[in-house]
Amino acid sequence: MKKVFIIVLILLIQFIGHCQQKSEIKNIAIYLQDNAEILDFAGPMEVFVVAGFNVYTVAETKEPIKAMHTLTIVPDYSIEDAPIPDIITFVGGGNIDDSKNGKIKTWAKKMASGSELQFSVCTGAFFLAEAGLLDGMIATTYHSSIPLLKESYPKIDVRDDVRFVDNGRVITTAGISAGIDGAFHLVAKIKGTAYAQWVADAMEYDKWTHGEGLIIKKNLLQEVLNKGFDATIKNSKESNFYNGEILDLAMMLEKRGKLELAEKSIRYIISRIESPELTTYELLRNILKRQGRPVPPTSKDFMTELKLKGVDSARKLHKKTSKEFPDWVYIDKDLAITNAYLDHYNKGDLQTATEIVELLYEIFPKDPYVNFVMGLYKERNDNPQEAMKFYNQALVIDQYFYMAQEKINELTRK
Repeated sequence: MKKVFIIVLILLIQFIGHCQQKSEIKNIAIYLQDNAEILDFAGPMEVFVVAGFNVYTVAETKEPIKAMHTLTIVPDYSIEDAPIPDIITFVGGGNIDDSKNGKIKTWAKKMASGSELQFSVCTGAFFLAEAGLLDGMIATTYHSSIPLLKESYPKIDVRDDVRFVDNGRVITTAGISAGIDGAFHLVAKIKGTAYAQWVADAMEYDKWTHGEGLIIKKNLLQEVLNKGFDATIKNSKESNFYNGEILDLAMMLEKRGKLELAEKSIRYIISRIESPELTTYELLRNILKRQGRPVPPTSKDFMTELKLKGVDSARKLHKKTSKEFPDWVYIDKDLAITNAYLDHYNKGDLQTATEIVELLYEIFPKDPYVNFVMGLYKERNDNPQEAMKFYNQALVIDQYFYMAQEKINELTRK
């Protein structure tokens, strides 16, 4: 019974968060200290996990720490062995003077120099400030700590009327709940507003308004309209635009009727990302459709075929689609996995649930989450050796896929 409960819990809570589609930016480290504010890290962490990033915690040591005097956390890493992430995050709570700790300052500078983006929530801005990472920039922090940040670091232009400030590579947010808005902005910056909105919908968070902060950035739309796409982005060494920003550019170009430029923007992103999100292809579909060009079926079409006509019919639809539109991502595998669980496994139909997951494995053989779910269903079919094979495959594809490692450890102990 305990085994079934664990599997159910994993599927219900984690299936969205571990789509694990790879892009250049995927690893996020969150630095924690004793008495950290819970929502400062838990809010953004939820956003990042649901958005498919690999998130891990770091503290000065690996000893358990207490968040807000009540929640015990065992850090994944210490500052001695933490891998350099793509995004380093500092959160508030604790003691602001911890930011002056020499070892932490040295580590923060090392992480910042090796990471692509730096992000802070609440008084986490003091860690960035103490390391000199906010000098000459605009920043914000928790409202009651703004006077202290201004007084202590006169080289920083501290603002008290914004939810977050995006300087390009460094993003700071106001206190506690503002970290959630800043995290959504970060997801939009990397993966596009359409994807960030999908994450917000999945979390049932209806408070996020895109762009509700201070974003210090050139007018990308106007530059492309004036100079052209190649001169502004593709051939520019100074632009440093992130994928999500270019996808948002495509949306703006589409609204202005600049369909060829919009298509060019999206295809540029697809060419430089290993596994583009479904929302990226949905944007491309809309543009092609407006041009009167053929488009593949939608994820809704696939799910309708799967639900009404069964696995074999859905397989035939996909084979036909993949011939006409090779490499096009149009299936929301998370919806299909949910259908397998809720509409079949949960109702006692293990065979159909397994067949659905096996079809998804045929379509997404290199997706770590699909391999992980294959492992789960092999376990349900009393085949632990096959389960172990798929868990190991998930780890080969993505070495940071910790759920697969946990299942391997669990099976090894038996």
